[in-house]
Amino acid sequence: MRYALPLLMLLAACAHDPQLLQWDADFYYTEKLYIDGQHDLAVARYKALVQEAKDPRDADEAGLMACEVDARRHKFREAATCYEALASDGRDRGVRIRALMHASELRYYELNQQQDALNMWVVICRVAPDEAASQRALDHLYKHGQVDAVARESMERLFEKLYDRDPGGELADNFLLRGAMLREEEGTPDGLARAVVLLEKLEANYPEAQTLPDGWVLHTKILHKQGKLAEEAVLLERVIETFETSHIFASYALEAHKDAASRLVDLYRGPLKNLERAELHARHLPEMLHHPVKIYAYLWTVAEIQEERGHPSDALATYQEIVQTDIEKRDDMAENDKRICDEAETAEMKDRCFADLAAHPPIEPKEVPLAKAKIAELQEKLRNAPRSTP
Repeated sequence: MRYALPLLMLLAACAHDPQLLQWDADFYYTEKLYIDGQHDLAVARYKALVQEAKDPRDADEAGLMACEVDARRHKFREAATCYEALASDGRDRGVRIRALMHASELRYYELNQQQDALNMWVVICRVAPDEAASQRALDHLYKHGQVDAVARESMERLFEKLYDRDPGGELADNFLLRGAMLREEEGTPDGLARAVVLLEKLEANYPEAQTLPDGWVLHTKILHKQGKLAEEAVLLERVIETFETSHIFASYALEAHKDAASRLVDLYRGPLKNLERAELHARHLPEMLHHPVKIYAYLWTVAEIQEERGHPSDALATYQEIVQTDIEKRDDMAENDKRICDEAETAEMKDRCFADLAAHPPIEPKEVPLAKAKIAELQEKLRNAPRSTP
């Protein structure tokens, strides 16, 4: 405890350092000049702030903004040179990598110097795999590979080389995934087979990698193209299993979860002929997606499968669920509409609000009248069904 008071005094002194406060004020004022379009003045002030900064990171951030001003006023060559100088001479590693990324993007997208940009992205992946910019560099390399067949083949070889250079590195699993993605897009039997090799290596060598679920999703697409439907279903089931973790810890479902469940429903209703599994996944969809807009369509699919399985009582209950869901949604909407109208500023505005609501009743989803007809049909069927004798 004897160190607490001196420490607090030191922190208080730093917090009220006039030079620090003045530098921050000048930085934000210069930012306003930049936003206001006073670019020449902004550049001059940012360069002055580089010299005045006590913190090396502050100096680099001011230098980064000086380069940004040139980029925003379309002086792309000057901006790229500025960024590269900061990438070379900056004192903060994170800012140096960001500067190199900005320079590379200008070289690629504005100055038509693609090879220079590609080389910069490779450098970022090699020297700073732990920086967020490395994922952005990977995205750029991958997109370059999508341009044409020559670029794709070049990037496929590059990802292989980067992986072989550092199979234990932070981006190793990403190199495998990106290479597989390009080969899947190639679409040839040989390309698909080579993509599978990379994805199997990803699963075998990096079982805890965050890229693994994306690898599974890609693998299912390949299996579908190859006509290996049973293997596709097994892998789709594994994708679904990852929903449980994401739902428990983050209360969300990825688009991949929905797509996997929908595809499993189609597979099990169709070529794989397993209606029990089809119903399970069809029922899981609305729960997974937290009662989405398409809830009526999802429930309708559940009811259809239940009828296909020869379970009319279950189907009847699901059709009734469709109708009840619509009633509950209408009640919620009516309550919300009434609250909005009640908050109107004048009695005249309130009356006009309620009149507008009366003139525009909610539209009934198409599944609701169909479900009502099915309810009547199934109730009649169940009434007339022969009773089993004990």
